Amino acid sequence: MVAERVRLIDVAREAGTSVSTVSRALNGSDLISPEVVAHVRAVAGELGYRADKRAQEFKRGRPLTVGVTVPDLTNPFFSEVLKGLNGAARAGGYRLLIGESSEDPAEELRLVDELVDYSGALVLCSSRLTRAGLEKALAQPVPVVCINRTVKNAGVVAIDYRAASRLLLEHLTGLGHRRVLYVGGPAASWSDGERRRTLRRTARALDVTLDEIDGGWSGNHGYDAGPTVLHSRATAVITFNDLVGVGLLSWMYDNSVEVPAELSVASYDDIPIAAYSRPPLTSLRNERAKLGELAWEQLTKRLGGADWPAPDLLTPELVVRASTGPARRRALIRAR
Repeated sequence: MVAERVRLIDVAREAGTSVSTVSRALNGSDLISPEVVAHVRAVAGELGYRADKRAQEFKRGRPLTVGVTVPDLTNPFFSEVLKGLNGAARAGGYRLLIGESSEDPAEELRLVDELVDYSGALVLCSSRLTRAGLEKALAQPVPVVCINRTVKNAGVVAIDYRAASRLLLEHLTGLGHRRVLYVGGPAASWSDGERRRTLRRTARALDVTLDEIDGGWSGNHGYDAGPTVLHSRATAVITFNDLVGVGLLSWMYDNSVEVPAELSVASYDDIPIAAYSRPPLTSLRNERAKLGELAWEQLTKRLGGADWPAPDLLTPELVVRASTGPARRRALIRAR
């Protein structure tokens, strides 16, 4: 059985004073004599009274809580972003209140409306909101930082996808690949749109043929894309993220498709599983915890009264593993 919380009225009753006197004594008011302050605090200590910090924060007009939305808590990318954000916020005396939208823009907007009631700031991580939904989120009466979503009148921390796409395509063209297939991510994902745009631009510059198919964000999406990928004319594939990439590799293994002898596979994010897939997956490593830390730095400046700083863009590092190799003339595809 959980013990009931000791209230101010309980302390007042035991101390033989009014609730207002107890409140002033515990908050250090100079309107109360030192003797009464000492008596009230002694009684409060004996009863085990603890102040309701959340109520105090709202009374002062600045809750020390940061509301955070993420599309998928099972994705290690987001857990590492949250770890960086949480460490920085905790050092600043704040704590996180996290909501998962399950890749649903309508749910994300509902979360924003709920979180803002308990938070002094918001962080939208890889927001799936529509433009109209994002405008509603940015109109909230608290500062907002977006991770992996560029917007105006808010903080922005993102991955430099232009540099990322060039790293991937230059690696593949260096291996002789001239036809590349991109397995895309969620339709509402801003980062998927950036990947597509920058891959197209870079492919044109490098004289590479780029094909695209819809995919998703999970291993199941990658596995389901296997037949379409195999029957494409590409010699190399880039997937939206490592979960999709590992799912695709699993399908290739189950169907006796040799990687990279028949098809090279590369991806984004370099989450831990990428190094342990079979074969290990070539991927773009992002400083995910750094994204969270930079988001907190931007919030700190804004909460301190400064204007929003310029967007922080992080350039990833390409980690080459055994899933990519020289392009070879693909044999006629057997019926599978």
